[in-house]
Amino acid sequence: MKGNNTVQLIGYVGNDLRILKGQSNRKVLIRVATHDKYKDASGVQKQTTAWHDIAAWGKVGEFAERSFVKGSHILVQGRLVYRTYADLNGHKRYVTEISADHLENLDR
Repeated sequence: MKGNNTVQLIGYVGNDLRILKGQSNRKVLIRVATHDKYKDASGVQKQTTAWHDIAAWGKVGEFAERSFVKGSHILVQGRLVYRTYADLNGHKRYVTEISADHLENLDR
């Protein structure tokens, strides 16, 4: 990975992968959950879960298709991408996702 816009996550695949096929490209969408543990004011252990949308293209996407299922423990390295689009009703929608440069299956 090069540049200052880099992200690294270790988490779990939260659902079945989605494959989107365009005319010349193929995009694999992966929903990943990461967990953070902390103690609240009374000292009780708590956990929060954050969900991340991962987009994998080309050979990285092909690797994801072959290697991951729901529940897989994975490492994601990539960069943040922000984009907008108009939904079917014309409302502007905002998307933040991670474009994966490297994926690893930590279950193996």
